[in-house]
Amino acid sequence: MLQEICLILLKATAFYFLTINLVYGVLMLLSWLKIKKYKQRRIKEKAITELPAVSFIIPAFNEESLIVETIQTYLSLPQVKKEIIVINDGSHDHTMKLLQNMFQLQKTEDPKLYKSITQPELKVLEAPHMGKAQALNLGISYSSYELICTMDADTIPMARGVDACLRSFAHDSKLMAVGGVIQVLSTQVLKDNSPLITRSKEWITSFQRIEYLRTFICERLGWSFLGSTLLISGAFCMLKKEAIKKIGGFNHRSITEDFDLIVRLRKAYQGENYHFKILPITTCYTQVPRNLSHLSKQRMRWQMGLVQTLFQNTSLFLHPGHGVLGLFAIPYFWLVEAFSPLVELLAYIIVPYSIYQGWVPWELAVIYLGIGLIFNLIITLIGVYFDNKYVSKNKTWSCLTSTLETVLLHFGYKQLNSWWRLNALLRSLGRNQTWGEKPREEIIHQNL
Repeated sequence: MLQEICLILLKATAFYFLTINLVYGVLMLLSWLKIKKYKQRRIKEKAITELPAVSFIIPAFNEESLIVETIQTYLSLPQVKKEIIVINDGSHDHTMKLLQNMFQLQKTEDPKLYKSITQPELKVLEAPHMGKAQALNLGISYSSYELICTMDADTIPMARGVDACLRSFAHDSKLMAVGGVIQVLSTQVLKDNSPLITRSKEWITSFQRIEYLRTFICERLGWSFLGSTLLISGAFCMLKKEAIKKIGGFNHRSITEDFDLIVRLRKAYQGENYHFKILPITTCYTQVPRNLSHLSKQRMRWQMGLVQTLFQNTSLFLHPGHGVLGLFAIPYFWLVEAFSPLVELLAYIIVPYSIYQGWVPWELAVIYLGIGLIFNLIITLIGVYFDNKYVSKNKTWSCLTSTLETVLLHFGYKQLNSWWRLNALLRSLGRNQTWGEKPREEIIHQNL
């Protein structure tokens, strides 16, 4: 009896992971089509002479190590019609003092609002600590323009990516929100207000670089091609102010306010043929955790936020009115993003036990694992090719190094992530969680 149950579960898990890999392969193909389609559209967009104005909204909580340097990268963007609004979200370090000294902030009649004497595009809001979502809402309420771009304080914007997003809005009147490919900041050194393109010597950073590559280039571009974008990262998300106002702003009760925002927008604009897109172009570079302790907290928060948002929007699941989004994207997020850690745990228990009992030849298990690893390696190398040729165009990826990193990623690092996500899944029904304070690395400008 036990043998029969184990064999049934083995077949079920094998079918589950086979299906996931097939879906990933299809998304990879769709990502390629998205890149080709975008290249054709860019020819028309480049002819646009007047771009819309944009307000960059940047919450800052204890960002003294990098705030001045990152704000300088925003000020240096070539876009003429822009403003940068920094919200000092109750920092208890020297964030506000540094801003005041470096940009000569002058208090206005509004007790919350400061304006820079030297940089007229810069505004700073000082507020008691209220969390990222409410800080964003405050910044938006002070914005002057109809396009809003939410950014994290530890992200370095790319002028080419900002330009592409603005041109998309100018070209498509139905566009509500757009993002792009976010790359891992593998150096803390900036030259000409852009990160020096180098490869990280830290394995934990290199693994995350591979993850970001696969997530954005091999997956999210595919969903965007299908018109089923469900998540635009808050590290860089450009959207219309009217859309934010329609749903009452960011939800301060959400752990992942960026995911929650796009899901609520998709519900609010159901059937109105509005567009939400991911562009195949690098929009920014962002800092990532550099030790396992910080990484585990980040991944658990992401997982809890994912489950929280999905549970709060169960009406989207298999809803034909949302087309591909409701019939395929939402089920994918439930079955793969939310519950895959449970299936992986089941596989880690049943496969060794079945081999030990002699119910499954170990050679067969090794073949299946090998095929899965080779498939994942092929997906990664295709993503590397796409990034080098079309997305970042930096040509910093090495096929040999990427192959080694991808193989090593599957032995230890991937299992750790699954364990963190499983813990988060089990804890997600507990008390409300908050982001807390995120560690930052100092940013250094190199003047050459």
